[in-house]
Amino acid sequence: MEKILSVSVAAYNVESTLEEALHPFAGSKYMDKLDIMVIDDGSKDRTAKIAGKYEKRYPDVFRLIRKENGGWGSTLNVGMKEARGKYFKQLDGDDYFSQENLDGYIEFLSECDADIVHTPYVSYDDRSGAILNVVGVYGKSILPQRRTVRFSEIEGFMPAMHTLTVKTEILKNSSMKITEHCFYTDVEFLLKACNLSKTVAYYELPIYFYRLARSGQSMSIQGVRKHYKDHLKMLETMLQYEKLNVTSESMKKMFQLRLESACDMQYKFFFALRHDKRRKMEIRQFDRMLREKYPFYYEKTKSRMIRLLRKNNFFGYKILAAIADRRSKRMKQGVYEGD
Repeated sequence: MEKILSVSVAAYNVESTLEEALHPFAGSKYMDKLDIMVIDDGSKDRTAKIAGKYEKRYPDVFRLIRKENGGWGSTLNVGMKEARGKYFKQLDGDDYFSQENLDGYIEFLSECDADIVHTPYVSYDDRSGAILNVVGVYGKSILPQRRTVRFSEIEGFMPAMHTLTVKTEILKNSSMKITEHCFYTDVEFLLKACNLSKTVAYYELPIYFYRLARSGQSMSIQGVRKHYKDHLKMLETMLQYEKLNVTSESMKKMFQLRLESACDMQYKFFFALRHDKRRKMEIRQFDRMLREKYPFYYEKTKSRMIRLLRKNNFFGYKILAAIADRRSKRMKQGVYEGD
C-alpha cells in the first residue's frame, strides 16, 4: 500500500502528551496510508515505551526511531531521511492533529500534486484547552481552496511551520539539513522548503493543533531569555541563505516578509533580557550587523523604540528597553509577542 503522509513526531520527554499526539492516527480509516515516525530525541522518561506500544500494535503504521539528543532540527533531519510517504509533515510530541479533519486531508493529498500544501492551524491554551486563534486562513483572492497554483501567481501569502506539508521527494532530492542543537529552526525549515518548491495548494480545514503557553516553550518568557542567542543564530543563517540561494522575485518577497518579522522579533527578544551593559552591547552589535550586511532589513525595522535609540546612539537604552519589554509581553498566557 502506498504511503500518502509521513509524519515526523519530534519527541523529547513527552510522556504526558504523546498518547494524545498519536491517538488521531490510530483512529483514522486510512491508517494504511500513514507513516508515523516517532523520533525519540534521547528522552529520559517513558516516551519510547509509549511509542513502542503503538509500534507493536500497528507495525505498518508507527515506527519508533531512537537517537541521541540533537534538538528539534535533528529530529527533522532524521524524519526527512526516513520518510516513506508521498508528503511529509512535522508534529511536535506535545501537539496533535485534528482527528475530525485528518481523513479528508489524506484523501486530498492522495489526489494532490502540489509541492507544498497549506492548511490553517489552531492554537489552544495548555491549561484551559480554550481555542486562542486560527492561523493561516486565506480568502480566495489570495489562495483559492483546493487548487494548485504557482508561488509566482500569489501575493501576500506567508505559510508557517504548522501550516506546512511538503512533497517528500523535494526534501529527499535536495538533501536539506536543518541546524541541530538550536531552537527556532522551524523558520529555517519553512523557508528552505518553500524555496525548493514551485507550487502550493490550500486545504482550508485546520489539521495542526498547537499547544500554547507552557513555561518551557521557546516562545514563553523563560524560553526567550534562555534561548535568544539561538534565534539570532537562526536569523543570521537565513539572512545569509537568502542572499546566496533565493533568486525568484516571488520567493524573495516571501523571504523578506518572514525575515522582516524575525528581525523585529530579535529586537524584542533583546528587550526581554536584563537591561544591562552587556545586553546593550549585544543589541548594538546586532543592529550594526544588519546595517552593514543586510541594509534592506535594517531600513525595514518597525520598532519605534529602535529607531529612536539609533538616533541617540542607544543612549537611554535601559529605560526604553524596559518600556518596549512591557508592551511586548502577553502576561496572561506568559507568551512573548510582538506589538
